Amino acid sequence: MAFLVIALVAGLGGCKTAVYSWRANLIGFFFIGLVGLFLSQLMLFSFLKEYVEKLPQFHMLFNLIAAYVGSFVVAAIIHFIKPL
Repeated sequence: MAFLVIALVAGLGGCKTAVYSWRANLIGFFFIGLVGLFLSQLMLFSFLKEYVEKLPQFHMLFNLIAAYVGSFVVAAIIHFIKPL
């Protein structure tokens, strides 16, 4: 359940940061957040696994920050392909 909330918050933040006037609905934010969360989890566990495992108390914070960055990248790519 926490990952769904992280995906929604990261999708909202990533979309609003990438494109100032883009008006998507909650489903769009959630989809972008899920894709960003998936990409960020892939990167975290591929490259930074040994560092993240040393600090288990910050695992959710790392997930939120990584999902935000991933959602920002996904939203920027979507806006680049299909601008307003």
